[in-house]
Amino acid sequence: MSRAVQTDNNRLGRRVGPAWLTVSQLCRRWQLGRKTIYKFIDARALPAWKVGSHLYRIAIDDVLHFEKRTKMAPKLK
Repeated sequence: MSRAVQTDNNRLGRRVGPAWLTVSQLCRRWQLGRKTIYKFIDARALPAWKVGSHLYRIAIDDVLHFEKRTKMAPKLK
């Protein structure tokens, strides 16, 4: 995800934009393969919500927390 998260001053600093990322979006953000992201999810190092039978969504707050905890910065173009 290469877009910056914007805030809306009328809504007391709440986020405007996606609150969840797909595995694909996270792969692009971290420049990692899908298998690596699924390994993080399976190891419970990265919290994710299962949607349907095989889709996952990862909360932006969990992504930011994981990046801070592992000292991983998003690789922006």
